[in-house]
Amino acid sequence: MVAEVTVPMNFGRHLLNSPTHSNITLRTSEGGEVRASSVIMSFNSPVIGHMTGDLHMTSVDLLEFSREAVGLFVDAAYSGTAENITREIFRDLNKISHVFEVTWLTEKCLEFFKDLAESVIAPSYPDLVYLFDE
Repeated sequence: MVAEVTVPMNFGRHLLNSPTHSNITLRTSEGGEVRASSVIMSFNSPVIGHMTGDLHMTSVDLLEFSREAVGLFVDAAYSGTAENITREIFRDLNKISHVFEVTWLTEKCLEFFKDLAESVIAPSYPDLVYLFDE
């Protein structure tokens, strides 16, 4: 009997972009592409599970998102961590995690934002604009 997979789980970043295991292509803005395993992505996202398992899709257009944000999304799915979130890609990563229903990553994005908001002691105008925009 196979044990149930609990996400997030570290599947290993060494499998990223493996020509053998990467059977789904995520197309990003600027013509970028991120390749990943549909199985690993499906463990994290029921939406990707439906797209690949039921609809037999082998590529997904994420053209409104940067390659950096999509790459971090895939890296998070493989590693089980949400390392390297920055102010610049927070919005995209948060939106991707909501769209693909990756609840643990949505929670990590919320933690990042809360920590960021709490770290602003003497807010500058750009800090306030960023916090209010998000």
